[in-house]
Amino acid sequence: MEVYLRHHKEADRKPKPTMFLFREHPLAILCPISHILARAIRDNAIDIAGYTSTEPFFSTHLSKSTTKMAWKSSWLKRPVFRKSVRTSSGKWEKSDTEPMKYATYAFYLDRIGKNLGSEEKWTSYCMRHGNINAIIEKAPNAVVDQVARHDPNTGCKENAYLNHRVGYNVQDAFLLRDLSADGLTRAFTHISIRYNPEVPKEIPKEDIRQQYGFIKTAPEDVIKEYRQLQRNLKNAEKCFRDKITEVFREAYRRYVHNAELERQLNRMVVGEEAEPTIIHQLEERNQLQVILCDFNIDLDLHQNTKRKIRAINLIVSLVSRRETRQLRLSTPCEDSPPEDLPEEKLLPDNEQIPLVINKRQCIYCVGDTVLLLKVRLRKFSKPSNMMTYVENVHLKHESTIGRFVCHHPGCKHLRDFLRDLDHFKAHVQIVHGPQLRK
Repeated sequence: MEVYLRHHKEADRKPKPTMFLFREHPLAILCPISHILARAIRDNAIDIAGYTSTEPFFSTHLSKSTTKMAWKSSWLKRPVFRKSVRTSSGKWEKSDTEPMKYATYAFYLDRIGKNLGSEEKWTSYCMRHGNINAIIEKAPNAVVDQVARHDPNTGCKENAYLNHRVGYNVQDAFLLRDLSADGLTRAFTHISIRYNPEVPKEIPKEDIRQQYGFIKTAPEDVIKEYRQLQRNLKNAEKCFRDKITEVFREAYRRYVHNAELERQLNRMVVGEEAEPTIIHQLEERNQLQVILCDFNIDLDLHQNTKRKIRAINLIVSLVSRRETRQLRLSTPCEDSPPEDLPEEKLLPDNEQIPLVINKRQCIYCVGDTVLLLKVRLRKFSKPSNMMTYVENVHLKHESTIGRFVCHHPGCKHLRDFLRDLDHFKAHVQIVHGPQLRK
């Protein structure tokens, strides 16, 4: 797959095109083509009809050695990685035109680094430096400058992009020893030696004990000043929490190494702990986790292709779902679905959702097919809590002017048949049961 990068850093908004060739990798987690192909299938961006699943890409018998596959003309100017936007009904969807911001990408990288227990902050420069450092010893200087988009006469590569950890066995070279005697040089210059997944991501909440008073009644100017002080306090708390978390993580790293040295001094043998299994809310994510964590590269072509097809199909299915925060649900009633049964047996399709639902269920969530089944059918502890949730999460983003849509699966085909907000609330109460605030 050829990837055409039109703009680069420090390009002054002038195109400096560079074309890279991406190749298939036997491991799905490291195969860029699999991820881009999954995104294209999900967006239905392929011009030829029928390529809406993964199987045709791996089973088609071509009469030519190479065949170019074109995107739809409507997708040629759209970014591949786009930001999520909130719709009028309060749902989150991928925007068709707005690209993902760099701040979001930087936040994701920083979170990955913290989850891995990395000693250094992960930024986009880590990826850029790693890419350049990987090809410096294997490619000529002209190729390195082309990849980095550097002017050979500026010396930018030597000044900023050379690894500050010397990747050469200087000691053995001086002592005239065999330079390939061990792999310590490569091991100590690799990023994997400077991370520990066991390092906590944050300080345990029970270690933070701070109490603050709250204002009850006050004049308007005092309340306004109090709100501003609250915002300042929130910012100060975040800065303090970030700093103390970094100190806590560094102290934990020292403790892990010191504890290991003490065990060695006392000749204590500790068995290796089994790697914990992470269980996600979505079954698609659990199945994809198993495939992406399978690093077996000794499979034959048929088995490797089958694994890659399964991974791409799961990625396409996963991007159509949405995980939510773990909610504290009320005690299940007699009409609540049993949690020990699989979702497929509880609700094969939307047609089996009853037309009249419980008065403590959300009319919006019941029809949201990207949510988990237990989230769609959850019941709030009181009808008033359901009313507040609908107002703050869904109706807050609805336009007060214009027609409304009932999101119940039994009414979605009618589209915007409700005249206004009052008609919508009356329809929900008369037809479906839950009562919303007037």
